[in-house]
Amino acid sequence: MTKPKSTPLRRRAAGALAAAALAVGALSACSSSDPNGSPREITAVGTGEASGKPDVLTVKMAVQQQAADVSTALNQSSSGAQKVIDAAAANGVDRKDIATANVDVSARTGPDQSITSYEATQSLTIKVRKLDSASKLLGDLATAGGNGTRINSVGFDIENDDALKATARDKAFAAAKTRAEQYAKLAGGKLGEVRTVSEVPSARTPSTRDFSAPGGVQGAAAAPVPIESGEQSLSVTVTVVWSLA
Repeated sequence: MTKPKSTPLRRRAAGALAAAALAVGALSACSSSDPNGSPREITAVGTGEASGKPDVLTVKMAVQQQAADVSTALNQSSSGAQKVIDAAAANGVDRKDIATANVDVSARTGPDQSITSYEATQSLTIKVRKLDSASKLLGDLATAGGNGTRINSVGFDIENDDALKATARDKAFAAAKTRAEQYAKLAGGKLGEVRTVSEVPSARTPSTRDFSAPGGVQGAAAAPVPIESGEQSLSVTVTVVWSLA
């Protein structure tokens, strides 16, 4: 069977269609909008960090007493807890920063599971804002409740961190803009107006350390406890969307 020959007219028509297709492709590539008509945008993420000195120390402690009956154990732990509260107040701690965290009374048993005594524990949380008195305070708290005093942990934190967050935001936005400008240049354009800004909440964990300090000999005064606050840092991450001109 003989194939139909290609005529000059058919070849010219095919060439014209191919040229038209190339022209449409070139126009789409140079357009400032995508095929759906949406404006071109560029998104960049930036992270900024800022550091500062802690302004509050949180002390978690307890007074624990053991006695043959519930009332005696509870009364002794209550007396010790009150002495701890008074010692904290004497060191300049505001009463609103002293809180009872827990009160517990439990029975202790012997090998035959019979009750041998009762143990009462009163837990306190104390916030110290005058950090220059923290060393002396810890020493006083360690002995205020007698041999039943337990300091479980101490932790520094930055309670007023608004200024640090503002600094971290400035750095985060600047980092995002620098990155966006680089990509805009690589794409042959330039940044336009900011369309949206979103921030990931800053995460910061207070520096807490275990502090195993049972009370000393009844009546003896503990020496100030060496303690350094150091520095803490927080970070802010922002996502910024610019129009791409």
